[in-house]
Amino acid sequence: MKTYEKIEIVRNPYFQPEKIKTVLLVFLCSFAVGLIPIVYSISASTPDNIVPSEGTLWK
Repeated sequence: MKTYEKIEIVRNPYFQPEKIKTVLLVFLCSFAVGLIPIVYSISASTPDNIVPSEGTLWK
């Protein structure tokens, strides 16, 4: 009676779909959050500072 162990080499794929989706989701979310201040600063209109002159004060 022979008893022996069979050695099996199991290789996991390097790129697992779940990990790729997670990394892609984190990248897109951080990119979107990083764009919020830029978009806000572009879209927000800043009022012009009106400096009254001496002529407008005495009208």
